[in-house]
Amino acid sequence: MRRWSSTRLLVLALLAARPSAAEDLFDLRKLADGLYAALARPHTPINCNAVVVIYDEGVLVVDTHSRPSSAKALIDQIRTITDKPVRYAVNTHFHWDHAQGNHAYPVAFPRQVAIVSSEATRENLAKLGMQRVKDQIEAGPRQVEELRKRVAAAKDDKTRAATEEELRQQEEYLAEIRGLELTLPDLTFDRSMILHREDRDIVLLFLGRGHTSGDVVVYLPKEKVVATGDLLHGWMPFMGDSYPSEWVATLDALDKLDFDHIVGGHGSVKPKAHLRFFRNYLADLVEAVRAARGRGETLEQAKASVAAALKPKYDEGMGGRFSGSVGGNVEKVYKELAAGLY
Repeated sequence: MRRWSSTRLLVLALLAARPSAAEDLFDLRKLADGLYAALARPHTPINCNAVVVIYDEGVLVVDTHSRPSSAKALIDQIRTITDKPVRYAVNTHFHWDHAQGNHAYPVAFPRQVAIVSSEATRENLAKLGMQRVKDQIEAGPRQVEELRKRVAAAKDDKTRAATEEELRQQEEYLAEIRGLELTLPDLTFDRSMILHREDRDIVLLFLGRGHTSGDVVVYLPKEKVVATGDLLHGWMPFMGDSYPSEWVATLDALDKLDFDHIVGGHGSVKPKAHLRFFRNYLADLVEAVRAARGRGETLEQAKASVAAALKPKYDEGMGGRFSGSVGGNVEKVYKELAAGLY
């Protein structure tokens, strides 16, 4: 007969008292009957928001987060609101925090679920996805070591506890992605795909290049809601794989749809007015960098001048991330202008 030590019993009790992974990672916000925003709670490694659409015979989920365990956490939470199977899991684009959790869906719903994306996103995942996973694995030990140094250097208990939690999350993430199976979409489309159901239409659209070459928007016309991934969200944009000048035009195309609420890839649910704010930032960024180059400024000079010009208008609405991201945005546009791309 196995003996249970008091220490092990205490650990089991703590685990039993701990909230479920789903409760840890996502807040489900009901937007309409059968329609939920799954908003990612602040965690490291980062997860994206998702949208959950429950229709007559199943469920469609938008985006699959940074790892299968995060996707499974959301699946567990979906099962608390419906017993219908997930039939479609949509990748809005190929970035790690939106598509690396794909594999959880065919595991949870074998022979029932399709992974859906634009054709460009599938190509990006096939060509770049696993290499970027390998890059994360290679960089992981350095990130872990840096976090350990920050724990040792912490000057107060609150900072130390927060950094220790960040370290724990990073170690768990690194361990998981070392065995990651990257599942590619098995259903793709070029410009649009519409699911006509008895209770609602679910419209998937590729409106043009922006954040990446394959951004998908999921549009619920009855509920006047769009799920936009990182084409339009509540933080400063990451522009590493972007098409800055085309991004503005793509958002102008999105603006023509009739909707009231935006569930972006990160941040809170936004009103349609946020589209104009985000779009204008991109347009102003391009013009400010163009003007800086016209004045003969170096890249470093342009980073300073453009940040100073845009901060009063855009800092407050960018989720506290303006200062940490604007330099990279300036560099992206500056180098593309220098290459004569637009």
